[in-house]
Amino acid sequence: MKNKGITLISLVVTIILLIILAGVGINLALGENGLFNKAKYAKEKYLNASVEEEKALNELYEELGLLGELPENTPETEAGKIVRMPNSWETTLPAYVSDKDGKEVVSSKKVASVYAVSAGNGNTIPVPLGFYYVGGTIDSGIVISDNKEDQNKYAGKEDVSKELKGNQFVWIPCTIEDYHKIDFGKENAKWDMEGHSSEYPQIIKYSGFYIGRYEAGVGTLNKNKKENGTDEEKANPFDYSITFDGGASLFNSVGIQTGINGWGWQNYDFTARRTGTPVTTGTNKATGNVVVKADSIPYYHVDYYTAVEMSERLYRDNNYVKSGLVTGTQWDIMMKYMRDTGSVDILTSTWGNYDNVSLSNLTGYYTNVNTSSGATDGFKNAETLTTNSGTSSYVLLTTGSTEQVKKMNLYDVAGNLWEWTQEAAYYKDITYTNATYNTYMLRGGAFTFASSTRPAAYRAYNYAPNTNTYHGFRLALYLQ
Repeated sequence: MKNKGITLISLVVTIILLIILAGVGINLALGENGLFNKAKYAKEKYLNASVEEEKALNELYEELGLLGELPENTPETEAGKIVRMPNSWETTLPAYVSDKDGKEVVSSKKVASVYAVSAGNGNTIPVPLGFYYVGGTIDSGIVISDNKEDQNKYAGKEDVSKELKGNQFVWIPCTIEDYHKIDFGKENAKWDMEGHSSEYPQIIKYSGFYIGRYEAGVGTLNKNKKENGTDEEKANPFDYSITFDGGASLFNSVGIQTGINGWGWQNYDFTARRTGTPVTTGTNKATGNVVVKADSIPYYHVDYYTAVEMSERLYRDNNYVKSGLVTGTQWDIMMKYMRDTGSVDILTSTWGNYDNVSLSNLTGYYTNVNTSSGATDGFKNAETLTTNSGTSSYVLLTTGSTEQVKKMNLYDVAGNLWEWTQEAAYYKDITYTNATYNTYMLRGGAFTFASSTRPAAYRAYNYAPNTNTYHGFRLALYLQ
């Protein structure tokens, strides 16, 4: 009897526990914070997000005149005209509604993060929402801007002036079959021959990509405000888009080797590295965004990690386009486009800011660079510099300082600053104390080199945390 009593009690306890567990389970599923309510909330949140997305797109479409029936693009369609979009550029967006009985009905609407613009001669290009066609053609270089005031300013014209207000990018057409790295026979180290898989989707979808029209800049000139100002204002003619700890800036450096000046390693006051990257001291000291405009101080003396961070930061919060540091494949395809379409000399680059190239009709500003220490002496009005030439007469120019450095509506692709790319280099010099650091390729030559030895197509390696006065970078856009 005793054993049977224990068994009965155990059974009762078990039943009670099961009832409790069942109640907990029901509460988890059906309670105020239960799974079903959470699922319902998640669905409602998704539906609201879809409605908000559609509302935002409709507002943009209405602004651009995209809600009505658009014309087909033909060889006779004028450049800059908004035309019907290829089906492959659209994405189906689900829309959830209810009928009079409360029954859910699922419909759909085709949307896109770009709109189609005629480039003339029957060519159609994608322009991301929030950007506007400025001018140029497939044969001369199509320019877009993120400022509506620049829209169609040079529509249909081959040559696009630098007198624009927004950040500017140039369309580089390319099919996926042709999108691969190219060996131009100009390099000083082995390099990664594989492309980035993240680059392929937009090439497959749009047959091209956008690249920065200028080297990444710190700020733009404010000519109207300071043109007739005091001598002090004339000596400091820039508005800044980037600030640093302690009020330091690329214009007002704090001294040789303690600021941005010098041929040595990056000074931590001017880095914008993300947490976790090598040499993490001084992480994220730079704030603000770069600009891609004419007459801006190039973001010089920059290491690889800072170049990556600042490139991604410009459009990080944009829903329709992202920015990033130019890749090795993108640079190669740009070189091929300039060579094949514009007959541009990419293997000597006598049209860039090099140590042995004479430049005239300069605008913007310039700074002299000491040949031994790499120190700069402050930016001065380029009108006082009639030419920039002669061996060991190093001069760093603001972006787009002369039309002589422009090809295919792109500026400063050759000379001025070496430009970091996301292309890994394979080089190990056992005599170099920092040989264990990651190495990446820079492109385009610089003001310290001759045009014949370091042309636009040249590949040069360096260590990721290393930099010099002549190190800069350029952005590329990724269409969504």
